[in-house]
Amino acid sequence: MIDEHAVDELSIETKIGQLLHIGIGLGHFETDTGWPAEEMADVVDELRPGAVRIYGTHRAGPYAMAEYTNCLQELADGTDHAIPLLLSADCEYGTVDIVGHGTQAYPSLMGRTATGDPDLAREVSAAIARDACSMGLSLTHRPVADVHTNPDNPVIGVRSPGTDPATVSQYATAALEGIHDVGGIGVAKHFPGHGDTELDSHHELPHVTDDRETIERVHLPPFEVLIEEGIDCIMTSHVVVDAIDPDRPATLSKPVLTGLLREDLGFEGVVVTDAMMMDAVAENYGVGEAAVRAVAAGADLVLTGYVPHEDLRETRDALLAAVEGGDLPESRIDRSVERILALKERAGATDRRRVDPVEALEVTGRETHRSLAREAYERSVTLLADDGLPIGGNDAVLLTGVRGVGALEPHFDRAFGPVVTCSLAPDGTRTSANSKPATEPTTDALQTVRTLAADVDRAVVTTYSREAFPESQRRLVENVAEEASTTVVSLGLPNEFSELSGVGYLGTYLQDRLGLPDPVPDAASQAIVGTLREPPAVRESLPIGDR
Repeated sequence: MIDEHAVDELSIETKIGQLLHIGIGLGHFETDTGWPAEEMADVVDELRPGAVRIYGTHRAGPYAMAEYTNCLQELADGTDHAIPLLLSADCEYGTVDIVGHGTQAYPSLMGRTATGDPDLAREVSAAIARDACSMGLSLTHRPVADVHTNPDNPVIGVRSPGTDPATVSQYATAALEGIHDVGGIGVAKHFPGHGDTELDSHHELPHVTDDRETIERVHLPPFEVLIEEGIDCIMTSHVVVDAIDPDRPATLSKPVLTGLLREDLGFEGVVVTDAMMMDAVAENYGVGEAAVRAVAAGADLVLTGYVPHEDLRETRDALLAAVEGGDLPESRIDRSVERILALKERAGATDRRRVDPVEALEVTGRETHRSLAREAYERSVTLLADDGLPIGGNDAVLLTGVRGVGALEPHFDRAFGPVVTCSLAPDGTRTSANSKPATEPTTDALQTVRTLAADVDRAVVTTYSREAFPESQRRLVENVAEEASTTVVSLGLPNEFSELSGVGYLGTYLQDRLGLPDPVPDAASQAIVGTLREPPAVRESLPIGDR
């Protein structure tokens, strides 16, 4: 049992260590085979972190991931304080986000909203949390509670449940309820709202220019509802909210984290920063300075991101120096540690210190999860325009586009007559967590697909946008549509729907800016093919709320 009231018995080094939420993966603290490296043991022993975030897609399966998390917990158990770790990952689409083999993908939050069924959304969220907990991940960084009000937003998109506060509140709450149903820990993000920005905080420092009334009316309600529902953690945004604190991003702002979140909204749980390695913070502050500012502002857990050992040491040393120098009262550190230890107790961290790898295989491989994913994908696909559907079983079909062609191809081969495929995204490989697959077809490719379209009965074109619809993709659709009856399958935000005419159109809300989940899951591919073969009634509007 973890006693949050025994904080006085911990050394100041151990207490500060509990505030560190360090990252592993993507070449940091892992061996070439994707296992925690010896350096990770040194990091845990020296810095005594309270939490570890796992990054990257590990190609091993659930059994190996359970062993991986057990290894991390064993490292913590070997320290002098032996306090278990909180182990986390994003898992917005399921544990497929970090375990690429033998795990189940589910629709994005916006896709779950498109089903029109909060109960189904809750079931999906519970299944994700059940999979994560079986592998030792008690804390998943979800639900997104940002209201997607800006169609030019480059970072939120389909990760948000929708475009108005009521819709976002309803479906974010359903997600939280599902997490709590199986004993998981929820993290609402990105406070006080990242939905009305035109910059990506991974790369730049965005500003929210809305007035205070708009913030309170549009962007805060989902967080207020989640606080009422008992959200465990809230993640900060690296966004400057001009109406509240025009000088600092929310992560480093006492008026935002203490004044607004703690005092005005009454949140008593754990405040965790977004990754401090993101350029919005890293390019403007030193790692140590940023950590001190965040804790002084009201943050409890400092998510470092996947950074080198020396950056972690600098973060710890800066916090220690701030306490010893009187800039951060030790009582302030104690309060954060109390919250963190209480969270670990609620998460059953001691009882779950070691998980059963065989059970992880059984949980993630259960048929009920696969059938739930199939149902969710089938109900999330939205037919917004019908250009002569259905596609017949003997029709010759051209399948082309900027994403997902390779994953869709075998499903098209089984469903239709002769299928010609032409992928215009030859390299979908990401070299880091924030690099993006190509989505810009070349001029030569446009001529190729036009020639191919002339020899088929029907054409299906995959598109992707997360802000303005790329002109090259518009030309792709227009070139194909001049030669064959065409249906567009939008894999991102359906921003382009109003800009296209004379074609069929399916919204899938499937992928975010990184192409996750990648490749297109089989269940999603089956849902797309099923809609093309047996189209439902055309929707009159997007089922994701009103802007």
